[in-house]
Parts: sequence; structure tokens; C-alpha cells
Amino acid sequence: MNKFINKILIITFFKISIAFGAPLEVDITEGRIEPLPIAITKFNYKSIKEKILSNNIFQVMSNDLTNSGLFKLISNKAFLQSEEEVFSQPLFSDWSLIDANFIVSGLILLNENKLNVKIKLWDVYSEKLILSKKIGGINKDNWRMLAHIVSNLIYQRITGEKGYFDTKIAYVSEEKKGTELVKRIAIMDYDGNNHQFLTNGKNLVLTPRFSPDGKKIAYLSYSNNKPTVYLLNLFSRKKEILGNFSGMSFAPRFSPEGNSIVFSLTQKGSTNIYIQNLNNKKLIPVTQNKHINTSPSFSPDNQWLVFSSDRAGKQNLYIKKMTNNFKKKSKRISFGKGNYATPVWSPRGDYIAFTKSFKNNFYIGLIKSNGKGERIISKGYLTEGPTWSPNGRTLAFYKIEKDANDNLISNLYSIDITGNLEKKVVTPKEASDPDWGPSIKY
Repeated sequence: MNKFINKILIITFFKISIAFGAPLEVDITEGRIEPLPIAITKFNYKSIKEKILSNNIFQVMSNDLTNSGLFKLISNKAFLQSEEEVFSQPLFSDWSLIDANFIVSGLILLNENKLNVKIKLWDVYSEKLILSKKIGGINKDNWRMLAHIVSNLIYQRITGEKGYFDTKIAYVSEEKKGTELVKRIAIMDYDGNNHQFLTNGKNLVLTPRFSPDGKKIAYLSYSNNKPTVYLLNLFSRKKEILGNFSGMSFAPRFSPEGNSIVFSLTQKGSTNIYIQNLNNKKLIPVTQNKHINTSPSFSPDNQWLVFSSDRAGKQNLYIKKMTNNFKKKSKRISFGKGNYATPVWSPRGDYIAFTKSFKNNFYIGLIKSNGKGERIISKGYLTEGPTWSPNGRTLAFYKIEKDANDNLISNLYSIDITGNLEKKVVTPKEASDPDWGPSIKY
């Protein structure tokens, strides 16, 4: 057991709980993590078609678990047992020799066009089978989704946290055409696959935001030279305007239930926050002052809003209780140097991520809703727009950087909440304004 625990090294703060029949639970606020060694065998098969699917699923699962930063893949060349032997019963002493903490094995069956798999997850040091699961009836063309589902099961069983490998990311794709910068809403799997453009680039677009069920996206579009919030149905591709307001509407976000949208509206020189019910179109003011109030985000329990406002002379973060028609006073929670913007509440409810600018530098930071525990997890020139993975473990954001020819380019990045494991998210073109979609309901 001590050998197992030593595979996770967390500096500054950690809490590890291991119990028979329970997952390893790691609660981390900051520090450095040494990935857990895991062995993934290719799934057993009988036909050539099943072999191809087995290879493809193996590759996606390997990428999923290593991309999380919590796992280190052991090379298949080091394995001392065959896939068939492992699936039946591992010889744990052989796997201890190559320092494996966990073993993943499986069986794949293709029945006409339906894909069925059985997976097993073994804990080497306790010498026990800790997960055995059958997944069936999935169309063979959806093998990638199946691989993500399996990765989620493994991730959750070991870490105690839900996986996010079946999610999508919406963002703004940017392409320079002469002197013109064309921006389009794009969507892709979290790992960059299945990429699609959702808008044609005729109008400038910004801030795409998923609905909680992943079926719609709210975004800003400069149609008729007026910033306006639109809703786009991802299945029918039909769009509708949020409301015919006299001023500019922007910075939309769905409520946790998905039945309303909070956004900013500029009228008569002031920018205030409103909530619109999507069913009865009722409009509720959240702020009513002459300042710039923007970038609102709901708490996951739908009891609070966090937003950015310059009412104290510079941009700071404020929270407001969603009771009594927002009659209660807003509470300021940021007091550091610089300007705070684009706050977004974690799905766990424990942190609020934000963008901070100070002395020509930009930062991605975290702060608790009571204003305590502020810390920076990433910095750089024009680093902005954090968005949470559904399990609250990882953030995506974008950076504007110089390439080899000193041209400024915009790229997406992801990072662990500890401030480790920062890496670029590959997109076909330049990218900004990411939003991480929800996990798929099966």
C-alpha cells in the first residue's frame, strides 16, 4: 500500500484516502503530481474488423488518460503477459516488475454493426479486480465515443472524479484573409477530433456558451453592426435572437437548469446585467447602476451570480444572491492589484476562475467565493477566458503569443487546477473564447 501511495507526490497540500472497494480520492488545491503508471492492453478480438477497432480504441484510451496528466502509460513492449492471459487473470508479480499500478484489459465483439466490449480494471498492489463492466449496442461508427466512455469509467474508478473525455469544446476560430480577420463559431471533441464550423464567418462572433444539456449554444454576433445575443440549436442549426433590445446585448451564459440566460445589456451609457427566462421571455434586472457590469456566471446551485464591475474604480469581482429579485447588495470578493474579468464558477462550486491583468501581463487565477485563497495558475501576454471541464478538475483558456516569425497568434490551452500540466489544445486555425461543454448523458 505504501508503494502505491508513493506514486503520487503532492507538494504543499494533499489529502489521499484509500479504502478497500473505494476509489483513490485526491483533493488538490496546489502542488505537483507524479502520474500513476498504468498498463493498457489492447482488447482481445477474433476478426480483422475487431482488430482494427481494438487498435483504434486502444489509441484513444491511451491519449485520454495520459492527456489528463494523472496517468503515465507503460509501453506494451514491457508486458510479460499476453492480452488473453491478462483478461483471464493477471500474474501480478509480473506487473509489479514493470512498476504498473493498474492494468486495463478488455474483450471486443462486433455483432453486425453493433459494438460490444467488456472491460476489466485491476489494482496491481492490492491484487484485485476493481472494475468489470459490459458496454454494448453502440454503432461501430461510434467507436471513438465508446473509447471515451471506457476512459471515463477507468478515470472515475481510480480518482473518484467523473471523467470528461466524452465532452466537446466550442470556441471562436480565427483566420486572417488579407487585412480581414474572419471569426467563426467552431465545435470539436475535447481532444480536437470531429471538428465542425457552426457559423459562416460573415458576421463577427464572440463568446460561445453551451447550454447545460449541450444542445444549444448562446453567443454574441455583430449582425447589422449591432452586438446581439443569439441562440443556436446544434441539431437543427437554426438560430434565434435572444431579444430585440434597444442596446447592445453580450456576454451570455445559461443558468444551471438551462431555462434562462444571464447577459449584459448596454443602454444609455450604462452596462447592466439581466436574466431572461427562455420560456416566458420575462426580463429581470440584476444590477441597476451607471457602471460597467458584465461577464456574469451562475453558481452551480443557481443561488448566486458572480460578475465583473468597475464600480470601485477598476474592474473587480462581485457576487450577488439570487433572492428577492436581487434586492440584496452585491459583495466584492477581489481586492488584489490589477483588473479582474471573465469570472466563471467551478462546477464543484469551490472556486471561481478569472482573468487578471496587471502591468501589461495577463493571468488566469482562482479565488474562493468568499474572496479567500486567490492564486495564479497561468500567466502570459494576453492570457484570457477560462472555462471549466465538467468535473471541475481542468481549465481551458486562450493565449495570444508570438510565433517564430514574431506574428501574434491565438491558441487554446488547458491546465490542471494545481497550475500544472499546461498544454496547447490543437485546432485547425487560430482559436479564442473557449467554452467546455457538459458530459453526455447516456
